[in-house]
Amino acid sequence: MFISHMLVENYRTFRHVELHFDSRVNYIVGDNNIGKSNFLTLLKFITHGYGFKENDFLEPDKPIRVQITLSSEDDGLKDTAHLELRQHVRQVVPRLYNLDNGEELPLEYTRCLFYIDFALDEVPRKMISEEDIAKTISIFEGYLSGGPEVIEEVENLLNQKGFHLSLPKEDARKATLVLFNEIFRSIAIGTSYDSTMKLMIAVGVSLLIKMIRKKESRAISFENMIVTDSRGRRFLPVTVSIDEPELHLHPYLQRAMLAFCRSILNNEEPFFLKLVQTILGVDGLRGQLFVVTHSTDSLVNDYRQIIRIYWDDRKKVQAACGASFHFDREIEKHLIMHFPEVKEALYSKCTILVEGETEYGSFGYFAKTLGVNFDYHGICLINARGESSISKIAQLVRRFHIPAVCLYDRDVMGTTRQSPYVFFTDFICYEMDVVKSCLAHRGRKALDQVIGDMEDAGDAVNTSLIKKAGAKLGLPKGYYPPVKLKNINPRNREALEFYYFAWLYGNKGVIIGRTLGKSLGKELIPPAFARVIQAAVRLSCGSSEK
Repeated sequence: MFISHMLVENYRTFRHVELHFDSRVNYIVGDNNIGKSNFLTLLKFITHGYGFKENDFLEPDKPIRVQITLSSEDDGLKDTAHLELRQHVRQVVPRLYNLDNGEELPLEYTRCLFYIDFALDEVPRKMISEEDIAKTISIFEGYLSGGPEVIEEVENLLNQKGFHLSLPKEDARKATLVLFNEIFRSIAIGTSYDSTMKLMIAVGVSLLIKMIRKKESRAISFENMIVTDSRGRRFLPVTVSIDEPELHLHPYLQRAMLAFCRSILNNEEPFFLKLVQTILGVDGLRGQLFVVTHSTDSLVNDYRQIIRIYWDDRKKVQAACGASFHFDREIEKHLIMHFPEVKEALYSKCTILVEGETEYGSFGYFAKTLGVNFDYHGICLINARGESSISKIAQLVRRFHIPAVCLYDRDVMGTTRQSPYVFFTDFICYEMDVVKSCLAHRGRKALDQVIGDMEDAGDAVNTSLIKKAGAKLGLPKGYYPPVKLKNINPRNREALEFYYFAWLYGNKGVIIGRTLGKSLGKELIPPAFARVIQAAVRLSCGSSEK
């Protein structure tokens, strides 16, 4: 069972916000102070049966309403339940309703939704508290008391993770203390991998302790929380939230920690699955993870697990949920493949999409020359790695309600859908725009400086470069002979344009792009590029994208 949908009304910054969730993991991103952590607080209130306070009401004259859809899948069959929590400002606690039949339900039913607010503020300084030491030793000893076979199984499982354990097979107590000391007494000792794995195990044990305490609690019957599938297997549904892991963990540890938590919640860690089965008396977990983060390092490479909280044109908070997006299969495959390049855009005010490396290397510097700092404006530059990818990535970015400005080479203008924020180079492609702009403003010296900085390439335009450029421009073979750029007659404008174009077109790449970006003065930057940058600035400042 998992939370598949919520509609939140009148709660803090959420006037009317609809959210769709992935069944396993959801990463919540967005502006500062927009309500991401408020959402985690809401989850805690819902699952603990807490009442809302007066300052939780966006408008005190209206009730807070939270509609929740709980879903479960069993052998391909989906079952759902629709609930609503409703509270007026003068009520102490909310009322719970079954939306399928209108019946009012006891509020304590919400406690059947097991929620863990997992704080990382003590990681890795103090992974286990003094009060949890005895509980942890008790867990290990209870499990290892199953006999020598169990102890050997644990030893093998942990050794597969990179531990080098030798546990006493005939003494469960001694085996327990060896295991405990190996994990908790020496987290910072050993190789980086050793330390990481010890920390992962410690995190897993911390989660397990919270589950055991829930089982021992008398506030709600543990059996009422269990779901049983058609084959009689018993599962404990559990929702875990982690708020801003980047505050406490470096990038690699963020990814490792979150991946390990996902593995535990999805029953993919054999050691913890055995502990869950033995200690909790269930066949496994049905886990759902919520992560609030400002870090691209924490995000997975799947847009379907991203929720972006944003301000709409009316300055109201809304949510764009990847779980609700639907693309055709070919586009979806393409988007998943390119999502690593898109991650940073999720935190931006606007994106600029360009075709390749040369554009990507130069545009940030062009912007600075024009007095625009992309970081100040929250503008994200994306290399689409090909003209065909631009429209697909723009679709995804816009579905997350982030404006997108696209720059194409003019030679694809006839096959590309046009709109106010789709731009084209003024001439056949990026390199020709650069050459024509420089030569039109007495910028040959700047081009020579760029080419001179490329020590490996030299200034010779050989047969290979001429052939490639001629094919792009549709010129007959042999129309231009090989030449050195310094030997071209400065009065022969046609030859200058061709040969400088041939050199730039044949030496594409992020390095040449960066050098162009640094070398061209304001008057030499092609007008088409300036228009793209200026459009992105307007959108980042709140102008509507039509």
